[in-house]
Amino acid sequence: MKYLTLLLAAALPAIVFGQVGIGTSTPNSSATLELSSTEKGFLPPRMTAAQRAAITTPATGLMVYQTDGTAGLYVYSGSAWINQVDWYTNTGSPASSFALNTPAGLQSGATANYGIGAGALNALTTGDNNTALGYDAAKAITSNGNSTAVGYSALSAATGGGNTAIGRAAGSTVTSGTNNTLIGNQADVASNNLTNATALGYGANVGASNAIQLGNSSVTKVTTFGSVGIGTTTPDSNAVLELSSTSKGILLPRLTLAQRNTINTPTAGLVIYNTDNNKFQGYTSTPNSTWINTNSTNAPSSGATYTGPNSYDSQTFTPPSTEFLASVQAYLNTSLNTSTSVTAKVYMGTYNGSGSPIASSTSVTTSSSGGWVQFTFPSPPKVVYNTTYTIVFLNSGTGDLYINQTSPSTYSGGSQFGDPNDIDLILRFRINGSWADLN
Repeated sequence: MKYLTLLLAAALPAIVFGQVGIGTSTPNSSATLELSSTEKGFLPPRMTAAQRAAITTPATGLMVYQTDGTAGLYVYSGSAWINQVDWYTNTGSPASSFALNTPAGLQSGATANYGIGAGALNALTTGDNNTALGYDAAKAITSNGNSTAVGYSALSAATGGGNTAIGRAAGSTVTSGTNNTLIGNQADVASNNLTNATALGYGANVGASNAIQLGNSSVTKVTTFGSVGIGTTTPDSNAVLELSSTSKGILLPRLTLAQRNTINTPTAGLVIYNTDNNKFQGYTSTPNSTWINTNSTNAPSSGATYTGPNSYDSQTFTPPSTEFLASVQAYLNTSLNTSTSVTAKVYMGTYNGSGSPIASSTSVTTSSSGGWVQFTFPSPPKVVYNTTYTIVFLNSGTGDLYINQTSPSTYSGGSQFGDPNDIDLILRFRINGSWADLN
């Protein structure tokens, strides 16, 4: 009769105001419905994933228990069904806790392990003090401990202990290696069994045990403040860098002459070891030092080339190193030259009468006295090692310009007008620095 009464009551629509209690006569005032029992639980509707998906316009907050696939308690959020996290805690002391995954072989003595994510710490049996957060994080660790893996597939193949990996796929190459630190998206080791290796930054890959790799190959600058010590924990406060050793020295970069000359705009004070002449060399700041001389004997004249008003004369040249061109000097004929306005312009390649210059000098008014005249570039152009350029002297005045020339030529890096003829204008190209031997 009790069940018939309940059946009839359930079949009739009812509206209840206030609180309803099942198993209690004093339901909590903040609850519309309170279920109370010390020997029974609450059983929501149970259905398959297909049955759940077939519910028409589910209400936000609707709850069901899915019995197949990824089984569990699902709540409708208003736009999607959300599987509620399934926490598992073992009986260790302190206990180990897992969400979305429970290691099948976990033993009760495994202590202080925490895994969140499908596959996280999936193989753990007896290891202690491991923490994994993310899909497949530290999924291969069994009996070793003290590892931390945060991120998708972090330490996914590691079986060794004491490793720390933070970032997507960080440390994914590690297997038996121990005590490695890998921080950054895909920060990793080059070999799976390294020990005490550290990689910091996106794509950083450390290649040896007891080594540190900062960043990947795209990182070109590392900065810090204060004093840095290598071989000492107390670098001198007056030193930016102190190297200390009783058994090792310092090895400077070793470059051939050709390699040295490709250095992009060397800074004054830069030091290298030149392997072609076995010399230590430093780059010095020497304003307007002669860099290219088309006539090494500085002969005042072996002839002159005439440039009338609104015309030009030119010379190709090839930089022996990458530099900023500060100025160029031309030797003007002392008897033929007259007063006129001249500008020097630098072009890439062999000048053919058109195109845009990469630099122009300030205009110079020449005189009939001739001699060396300097054309200075307000914005020194960068000229690259072993690349052809043309220096053009434009006569924009009303007088005559005569630049002395030499023949046969002593300069192999170019020629007057860019022609293959054995003739050069007498020029001196000048820069604001140069390489000097230090020994």
